[in-house]
Amino acid sequence: MGDLIGKKIFDDTFNLLQRSLGLRVFRQKVLASNIANAETPGFEPQDVPFEKILSRSLEKGGEVVLAKTHPSHLENGEGTRHPLERVAEAFEIDREMAKLAENNLRFHADVQALVKRLESLRLAITEGR
Repeated sequence: MGDLIGKKIFDDTFNLLQRSLGLRVFRQKVLASNIANAETPGFEPQDVPFEKILSRSLEKGGEVVLAKTHPSHLENGEGTRHPLERVAEAFEIDREMAKLAENNLRFHADVQALVKRLESLRLAITEGR
């Protein structure tokens, strides 16, 4: 019974936001690494295939855990492995900074959506008082 209540309270929206935030943090680290290594000889910028990972996660209904099949795959802080993709176009610092800014904005939008969801739960618990 308690597990059923927990699933209803923390529904698919909550789980989606949680996964999205984790991927956004990981992508921020990768993009920051690209910028930091912009002048390193032989450095190839990478990116996180955010949409692919998130859609695969939604299809399976759970967390996506991918095997590390290449040395360039990085682990996020939780041990979940996400593959990185090489950036096809030539590296441009302005484009990389724009990706970083967009990712940051989307992260904050996800946080706001999560806050609103938690506020609605708080309101339901306190019965609107």
